[in-house]
Order: sequence, then C-alpha cells, then structure tokens
Amino acid sequence: MPRQTPASTGLRCYPLRLGPGVELISTIHELMEDIGVQSLFILSCIGTLSQCSLNSRQLNKKEYEIVSLNGTFDSESHHLMGSFADPQTGALIGGRVHSLTVHSTCELMLAEPLDCTFSRAFDPRTGGNELVVRRKLLTDP
Repeated sequence: MPRQTPASTGLRCYPLRLGPGVELISTIHELMEDIGVQSLFILSCIGTLSQCSLNSRQLNKKEYEIVSLNGTFDSESHHLMGSFADPQTGALIGGRVHSLTVHSTCELMLAEPLDCTFSRAFDPRTGGNELVVRRKLLTDP
C-alpha cells in the first residue's frame, strides 16, 4: 500500500455537552446525520462515565473519570480509544471503546475536517478496517 500524504484541512468545531445516561457513540452518529456531516473527530473530551464497553473488559460498576477519549467517525463507523480512571483508587484502564454511557456529564469538542472525508477500508497488513482519508474535490458537498 503506498504511503499516504497527510491532508491539511480547515476545521469546523462543534462543542457539545451530554448529560446523564446518554450513550456517546450513537449520539455522535445521530448528530452527524442531523447536521449532514460526513466525518468528525474528537478534539477533546472530559467528563464521567457509568458504563463502557472496551475490547479488554466491561466497565459498569460505578463512576469512572474520562482521562482521554480520541477517535474518528465516518457516516458508517467509528474508531475510538479511551483511558479511564477509578476516582477512588486512581487505577487506569483503557482500550478500544465500543460503547460509552455518560454518568453525570461529558463535554466534547468535535471537529469536522472541511477539505477531506473519512472512511474505512480493509488493510491486509493489519487485518482490520483502517482509516482512509480522501481529499474533497471542489465539486464535493
């Protein structure tokens, strides 16, 4: 696979606060559909969660603090990685995030790349569907 040249792009930002019990990933996909956005990524995220499904385990016994949450969204999929802390012990856990439910609040800064779109395609080197960045043509919406 040829090396990709990074695309320099302008951004449109979407600040968002989610309240208790809201599932973050489905809410972001719904927002994308509502506002007609093809691609988003997380610039920053702080808050607490009550449930989270990771590759390695399920967090669902109490409140956890969101230490970091980063990733990309396209119209059909997402790829998120997160780190979370137990507020009583300080223990950290992280991994690929499959679902995340807000405990009390979650403050997000989402960004839309204006000059490119995201999608996913199978990469035989990794065995997974990996990020593909396509530059928008002048005629693209």
